[in-house]
Amino acid sequence: MVKRTFLKTISYAVMHMTIAIAVAYILSGSWAIALAIGLIEPCVQTIAYFFHERAWHKIEQRAPASDTHNSVIDSASPVTRWVEKILHRHK
Repeated sequence: MVKRTFLKTISYAVMHMTIAIAVAYILSGSWAIALAIGLIEPCVQTIAYFFHERAWHKIEQRAPASDTHNSVIDSASPVTRWVEKILHRHK
């Protein structure tokens, strides 16, 4: 999981830097300013993203996944069970 998170972080960093440099260049007209802004901010953001992903992974590991969809749908309207049956028949 750490390898996947690391690879996901790297792809996020490349995407973020590309967008940040492009936006900074469009706003400033200067490659020096664009590179300064577009490299520093995304680097800090990418490090924060890595730890954010790890924290969410730990939270997801602790909490068992529960599907509350059916209980919400059933409580919404008396017609919902009928509509759900029709929808599931056409899948």
